[in-house]
Amino acid sequence: MIVKVRHTILAIALLTAPLFADGAPPTAQATADDLFAHSQWDKASQAYSEIVKTEPANGMAWQNLGECNLQLHQYADAIQDFTRSSHEKFRPLVNQVNISRTYAAQGQKADAIKLLDEVSASGQGSRVRSMIATAPEFQSFRDDPQFKQILEAIAPCRTPEYRQFDFWVGDWEVQDPAGQVVGHNLVTLEQSACLLVEHWTGAGGAETGTSFNYYDIRDSKWHQLYLDNSGNAGAFPAMAGNLMGQKMVLITDETKNPVYRWTWYTLAPGRVRQMGEQSSDRQKTWQVSWDAVYVKKSSQ
Repeated sequence: MIVKVRHTILAIALLTAPLFADGAPPTAQATADDLFAHSQWDKASQAYSEIVKTEPANGMAWQNLGECNLQLHQYADAIQDFTRSSHEKFRPLVNQVNISRTYAAQGQKADAIKLLDEVSASGQGSRVRSMIATAPEFQSFRDDPQFKQILEAIAPCRTPEYRQFDFWVGDWEVQDPAGQVVGHNLVTLEQSACLLVEHWTGAGGAETGTSFNYYDIRDSKWHQLYLDNSGNAGAFPAMAGNLMGQKMVLITDETKNPVYRWTWYTLAPGRVRQMGEQSSDRQKTWQVSWDAVYVKKSSQ
């Protein structure tokens, strides 16, 4: 248990050991970081204290000093250090959780929960959810309804954008426009519902393929990467796009020729249409390359 807690503390610190050229003497920061990594809290605290005297804008040093003081039960100093780190714009969300951890370590549950509520309200809570869920200072909160509600609220991929493609999730029989079965597709939600995974099997069973579909907050688009058992990774270029109206529309790189466009939309409960098109004239005209209706097995 001691080893597990130590590993959790190191993970919370979000540190990586710096690398130095052969023969180069370690810097004061490197020396402090090494003491920190080996949980020598008292010595590390002294080392970081010296660093922030000469580098008052060193947000990482302030954060690590706060962690040392937290482990040394110097709670007032820890709060001051974490606050200063945040003031220096170093991981303010992480340091808000650190201050909450410090309150929790002192038994000040109300103050700790209040800060976690603010983290949840920021809309960025999913970034520090694992930190909150594993912090030893919050162990006594595990059965607390407020704490459980916060963990649920900051679970990742819960905003509406992440759920736009959920209509494709299911166990499907895939039919061509004439109603002939052309394959089977199991589409699942994985990685805490952050990833939509397609498991395709052609009607004969010889052709299989898998696609990974996800919403990326960096460009506010859906992305798909499809690979099959042909061994030709370039046969299906990556696509990106958005929900347009009630249709999910993904398209390949529009600067390359030809351009491929795939569209999914609900026809009726338990029925989804998937259509593939390609254009070789800069999207002036499109030719249908794939047209199928997905029929959910439970709806047959």
